[in-house]
Amino acid sequence: MLREVQTKNGKLKGLVGKDPRITVFRGVPYAKPPVGELRWKAPVPAESWEGVRTCYEYGDMPMMRIHPGTDDSFYKRELHPTSADYGMSEDCLYLNIFSPAETPDDNLPVFCYIHGGGLQDGYNYEVEFDGERVARRGVIVVMIGYRLGLFGFLAHPEITAETPDGAVISNFGMQDQSLALHWIYENIRNFGGNPDRIVLCGQSAGAGSVQTQLCSPLNEGLIAGAICQSSVSMEFGDEAFQFGAPMPLKEAEQHGADFFRTAGIRDLQEARELDAYELMRRVDAASPEGAMFGLFFGTCIDGVFIKESAASSYYNDRLPDVPMMVGVCMGETQGMFGPGKVTVADIEKRAEIYGEQKEEFLALANVKTDEEAAALFAGDALNLFLGGSRGFCELRSEMGKRVWYFIFDHDIPGDDAGSFHGSDLWFMFDSLGNSWRPFEGKHYDLARQVCSYWTNFVKTGDPNGTDYNGNPLPEWKAYSRAEKTVMKFYDKATPEVLPDCPLADFRLEFGKKMLRDK
Repeated sequence: MLREVQTKNGKLKGLVGKDPRITVFRGVPYAKPPVGELRWKAPVPAESWEGVRTCYEYGDMPMMRIHPGTDDSFYKRELHPTSADYGMSEDCLYLNIFSPAETPDDNLPVFCYIHGGGLQDGYNYEVEFDGERVARRGVIVVMIGYRLGLFGFLAHPEITAETPDGAVISNFGMQDQSLALHWIYENIRNFGGNPDRIVLCGQSAGAGSVQTQLCSPLNEGLIAGAICQSSVSMEFGDEAFQFGAPMPLKEAEQHGADFFRTAGIRDLQEARELDAYELMRRVDAASPEGAMFGLFFGTCIDGVFIKESAASSYYNDRLPDVPMMVGVCMGETQGMFGPGKVTVADIEKRAEIYGEQKEEFLALANVKTDEEAAALFAGDALNLFLGGSRGFCELRSEMGKRVWYFIFDHDIPGDDAGSFHGSDLWFMFDSLGNSWRPFEGKHYDLARQVCSYWTNFVKTGDPNGTDYNGNPLPEWKAYSRAEKTVMKFYDKATPEVLPDCPLADFRLEFGKKMLRDK
């Protein structure tokens, strides 16, 4: 197998994986550590080294408000059982690469993954990420690390002032991801990969990151396909606010200045001199009580890397024409990200948004009780996840683009959490054996199907084909407005057709009116 690899920075030596057919390269640097004067600066390519660099250990996870695995949250047991044992620092710009290649000429497709966590949490070697299990199906897997939260997304007037004209302002975490993609494109052939077959995948904020990278002109021609799990940045022009949507630069600058003031930080120089853990303590102190991610720092429309919202790119057909897979977990649509208690009065208030189309909206909604109002928000018409995913598929397929839609509604044993946010990761990484949950044969069968659909897509731009054992997979048709096909993942992959939803169609047409260039 290919255990030593020459990169543009120097030679790397990988580790024999648990599966000896896979070589694992942990902690591959793609950028200089963003510390000291490089804090809140664009990532700088990694320096070269002499001799052979052994890549046996993971790099540190990025700075977070709470070190994963040290709290008592649901996800500690689920995803972070050993995280407290790993380091956390600003020095986090590393890749983990899993290659089944025997020679640099193998020309294997490349599966790049961006982890989720609201752009505030997460790291690229969580227990559910089993790159070896995916790589053994004939793809190279690359797990991308990037800066988060305050360190990845602070905007501030002083940062803007020191940024050269024409350069990217803030969005440091997105710049990290982009530099990683460029590094992969330039070096992956020596790992046995095909730089023209890089498919980008992410879940939750990772899915949002995938869309941001797709939309950015700085990545033109790098991405051959995309998979977005549990977060399609779709809007319909009727949302008062969408969590995670990029702020205008001026608002982001004000948000950063407000934090400095609240945290007792005089200026950018003082902020760069403060210890990273002390900054995280001050973020924690400034965080609203009960906020899922604490004080939030996210993307901004800087005019260079991010020129507009992802939804604006969709409606105006400025998204690259690459095949995509998008979908959700059914449990997340009703649980932690559900709308809460909804009443008829809420529906009537919402109708005011549509102006002269108010009565048309109310007629299509047709709710007479609070129970009917709640059901409406639980379905395809108004649900953030279901409505957004369906609307995206409708819009893309209408434009003649290829998109496949999926919904995980699988049985998750061990408690009553259901198909929770992130539960799909155990299946697409075929990593059930890493979980505390008492998974059984049917779950492993489903994981074999799911992982095979994902890797087939990476290889060909189409999820169809056979599973790892050579069994034909159930046919998964691309979504079309005429035949609204969705793949439901229950105990096994089950293709279904969505029923018509006139209210969802109404919202999409309203979105076209509101978000297309005039």
